[in-house]
Amino acid sequence: MARRGNIEQMSAAKAMERARSNGLRKYPAPDKDGDRLYPLASPNCSPSFKIGPEDTIFAIGSCFARNVEKSLEAAGKRVLSREFELGAIGESLGDAANFFNKYSIHSVTNEIRWALERDSFPGEDLIYPLGKGRYCDSQLGMAKLDFPMDDILAFRHRYLDAMAQAATADVLILTLGYVETWYDTKLGLYLNVSPPGPLIKAEPERFEFRVLSYQDVLDGLEELYALLQKHRTKPLKMLVTVSPVPLLATFRDMDVLVANAYSKSVQRAALDEFLIGKEGVDYFPSYEFVTLSNPTVAWSRGDYRHVSPDVVNRIMSNVLTNYVEGTVADAGDTPTETMTPEALMSWVRMMQKLEDYEAIVDLLAKNRDLADGDVDVLLFESAALRRLERIEDAFEALVKAVNLAPGRPMPLERLIMLCRPLRRPDDARKLMDVHAAKFPNRDTFRDRVDWL
Repeated sequence: MARRGNIEQMSAAKAMERARSNGLRKYPAPDKDGDRLYPLASPNCSPSFKIGPEDTIFAIGSCFARNVEKSLEAAGKRVLSREFELGAIGESLGDAANFFNKYSIHSVTNEIRWALERDSFPGEDLIYPLGKGRYCDSQLGMAKLDFPMDDILAFRHRYLDAMAQAATADVLILTLGYVETWYDTKLGLYLNVSPPGPLIKAEPERFEFRVLSYQDVLDGLEELYALLQKHRTKPLKMLVTVSPVPLLATFRDMDVLVANAYSKSVQRAALDEFLIGKEGVDYFPSYEFVTLSNPTVAWSRGDYRHVSPDVVNRIMSNVLTNYVEGTVADAGDTPTETMTPEALMSWVRMMQKLEDYEAIVDLLAKNRDLADGDVDVLLFESAALRRLERIEDAFEALVKAVNLAPGRPMPLERLIMLCRPLRRPDDARKLMDVHAAKFPNRDTFRDRVDWL
């Protein structure tokens, strides 16, 4: 496709006018808007559409798309990309590594084209023999298929039936992964993962390693868009994003840190040009949410690759409050996020990990109604206030927690213990009587209160 040139072009006067009206124009600094960047980045998005209460969702792309699916499903949305019937082979694979993930734009486009234009599906040619009745499909990850070819092809068509829901879903979410790809010169198509070693050894010239260029990514996006527009009967509402999950390793002759920077940045850049003139297609900054945040809270599993569930909750809260009908995410001149209960708890846990007790207290003060409706959040708030030596306020937070969850012993026990530094022995005795009546079997706790 021909290059467009500049992705924006306007008069200097109009550019200056637009800048004056942009409340988020200046990069955050410690003394101004610093909480938009540290410790958790809060990049703003500008929705061009809303997700209705009955809208269905289809997510496709790299492993981060699976996080998106689970969060949306937990929020009560119907996610078609999690509704599939793949028969005995599908059940045997379960959550096999990489099975549902599509790592490059070409892998995504391949599956959608084959699903919507079934005559284009390569069929048996796509299934590579590994010997002794075992096969693999390098479009479906690393799963080994120990089944007869006819059964594998029947399973493959069930899989494409699931992929075809991209044409009927109300909202599509596309997550781009990597640009380090593998190409089958015999079939003339990009693979989703590297071909198996025995095939490379048997046909060393058949497969190629290819690093996609900016134009490659842009052309792939345009091809996918045209395919969807051709087969959809309802208006397209689409969120596109770049996965924050970095390369595990690189096949390029360079530091993986440098290779990963290219992989993410070239896709991020291509998306900006892809969005031009496409009504109902938005970029969502999940990549920026993670990579601009403090690594201590951004990553989980003891590594630097898997995004923390708390950060995923934070991201999906932003998606829900910005895109789902009935929520309000803008207030005043500067856009702000309306918290979901899950995101609020995630924020608190992350701030606790950073020992940023002031941030916890400030956040809960701004979200008072939500905080007062969650006993666990109130317990975190009380602990933070205690760390800040605001013991009276910590006591009040615990009173709320006790009233909210009278059947839980922990809030009441913490309230009793807080009577000691407040020098309220009479209150402690009354609370101990309540404790004995409600929780007679927790006498071990009462035995520890030897200061009354």
